[in-house]
Amino acid sequence: MGKLKFLSVVKTVSRIVLGAMLLFAGYLKVQDNTALFESVAYITWIPLFLKSFIIDSLPWVEILVGGLLMFNIFEKVVKPAAFLIYFSFFIFAIYGLGTGMEGDCGCFGDPDDATIIGALLGSEFGWKMVIRNGIFLLMAAILFVPSKNLASDSGD
Repeated sequence: MGKLKFLSVVKTVSRIVLGAMLLFAGYLKVQDNTALFESVAYITWIPLFLKSFIIDSLPWVEILVGGLLMFNIFEKVVKPAAFLIYFSFFIFAIYGLGTGMEGDCGCFGDPDDATIIGALLGSEFGWKMVIRNGIFLLMAAILFVPSKNLASDSGD
């Protein structure tokens, strides 16, 4: 398989996985945003009105961006939006680890109603979350790699 084809497959898989994760996480937060509320409430330097905005809008933004990303609709807007979301999650994971936040971030719904994805990926603050979000951020960054530049290097 040439470099161009491989990159195309990696970008497509990354786009679908990242979109599906946003859709799934957003859906679970719409069902129950208690863990999200508790995580955001822990951050004392965010003003109350912004905390309310994040808690109320994040699940819907995740669903919208996730769906559009999966189906590659409005890619010029959606890919940067997805990157910013995953960048924010990565920074939040580092912040949680650095400040000693305990418990669940609310990434995949209520921890008491553990889902398969939530159980596999985990939502507990710590190194596992930082690494997971770092991988998601790298996957989001891959979406910006131009495929046409590798056409001359494909070796085929």
